[in-house]
Amino acid sequence: MRIIKMKNNDLHLLGKEVELNQKIELQGAFVGSFEQKTFNNESKYTVLATFPSINTQVCDMQILELSRISAKYPEFNFVSFSADLPSALNSYISSGHPVGNIQMFSDYYNHNVAKQLGILIDEIHLLARAMFILDKENKIIYKQINQELTDQVDFDQLLNKLNSL
Repeated sequence: MRIIKMKNNDLHLLGKEVELNQKIELQGAFVGSFEQKTFNNESKYTVLATFPSINTQVCDMQILELSRISAKYPEFNFVSFSADLPSALNSYISSGHPVGNIQMFSDYYNHNVAKQLGILIDEIHLLARAMFILDKENKIIYKQINQELTDQVDFDQLLNKLNSL
């Protein structure tokens, strides 16, 4: 098992880490609905953000910064997955948190996305903090999986990759 940290505690990631050029299916409950839905990338590149729980400061800041980026890069899809219930994601948006062009999904039902990416945390059944870019065929072309759960993702690194596409 792969190990990440949360402060001084070891956390174990289940499954095998997704590889570059591996195709994945993004399916989960869209914000506000418990119905499972497959994300349609509309033949565009997709920025995929994963995080443990929307009601934490680091996760909130991750979505806030990604919402700003999504406004500057309309040629890309932006989607997020967490283990939050769809109703919790809906409450987050309803309370005025800006999400820009991010389509928010819940992976609560079967953790299918987390398992495909190899980012499901065994001890707490939440998703690790990570950023991915998928090509037009939903193949992983960029990945950034945080080794420390409480650290923010490297947005400069993400922007460098976006600018190269």
